Amino acid sequence: MNDKSHLDAKYFIDRHVYNCPYCNRNNVAYRLSYPLTFNWSNSKECYVYFATCDSCNKKSMHLSFNELDVIDLHSSYYRFHQNVTGEIDDNFFYSVPTSFFSLDNRIPKILRELITEAEGCLKSNYLTGASVCVRKLIYELAILEGATGDNYDERIKSLKEIRKDVDGEYFDTLLTIQQVTSDKVHEESYDGWSPKHLRLILSTVIEILGLMYVIPELRKEKRQSILALREDILGKPKDEA
Repeated sequence: MNDKSHLDAKYFIDRHVYNCPYCNRNNVAYRLSYPLTFNWSNSKECYVYFATCDSCNKKSMHLSFNELDVIDLHSSYYRFHQNVTGEIDDNFFYSVPTSFFSLDNRIPKILRELITEAEGCLKSNYLTGASVCVRKLIYELAILEGATGDNYDERIKSLKEIRKDVDGEYFDTLLTIQQVTSDKVHEESYDGWSPKHLRLILSTVIEILGLMYVIPELRKEKRQSILALREDILGKPKDEA
């Protein structure tokens, strides 16, 4: 069976279902309002699409420079036309809420904000801005974890030594990308990563942050839930009474 877990990080799964950023339900039905347009510049139009969740009825907004065909359902509700092929998400350069909603709030806020900013820059093809955000993200993570180093490589190596609970291959991936894309030593002279490298870096960092901050808390919550259930059924253990 093909792994389709990457769809959990998207808004639109297909013409019929999406992942709602408000009620946090995946594969829930949605409907569109009729698209609006405004002038992005003298020669460029921007299209605005509003998606309403069928579960919680909250709306998200999505901006695109592409005019996507929609079909009328009923009562002024619409759906993307079947001729909109490929990943629907790829047509949008900005959404509200941003992908910030898909990052667990157990991850420190400053790291979530930098990921969101980096992804926003990447969608707009501002590669230097995205690269700067990623480097600042590593810097802030190093501070939070007590890691040391004067540059990107040194901080990653220090983080790998400190967080041995995280599979070292994730940190090795971040190091490898840097090594194969630049021979510049000083961060101030670095030109930035390409879109494909930035996407890989962000995916890797998000996975690392999940292993650092989310999984341990989920395990703790699960343990507490089981202990509470045991106490409810069997009573307190004698040594705790």
